[in-house]
Amino acid sequence: MPTKPQSSRPAPPAVTPVEYHGIRYEQDMESYAHGGDQPGGYLAAIDAKTGEPLWILKVYELQNHSAVGVDNIGVYFTRMSLVPGRDELEIENETGARFVVDLARRTSTPVRQPKPASLPPIKIPE
Repeated sequence: MPTKPQSSRPAPPAVTPVEYHGIRYEQDMESYAHGGDQPGGYLAAIDAKTGEPLWILKVYELQNHSAVGVDNIGVYFTRMSLVPGRDELEIENETGARFVVDLARRTSTPVRQPKPASLPPIKIPE
């Protein structure tokens, strides 16, 4: 009996954490373990001295396709940097969408929509 093909995606991009005012900001690669509800799209704030998690923020929402039997594929950060002169991070994801995160308010604002048809490639075994 033939097996059903399974899709896979390349590993998420490695994005260097940003340290600012004693807090390390990094992509949360284990968001489900921290109360998240989607693969990717979460920012974690961690005390730089103690390593203690402070908070996580969902930077962007991903469409949930599980109701139609399709696995949800994560969309991860590709770039993260401080906005000069402001307490904000700019984050870009694999679709090309950009978001500004206000670190004091812990809010995310989209500043550029995703590029059409720019989801990460899916490998299907032959």
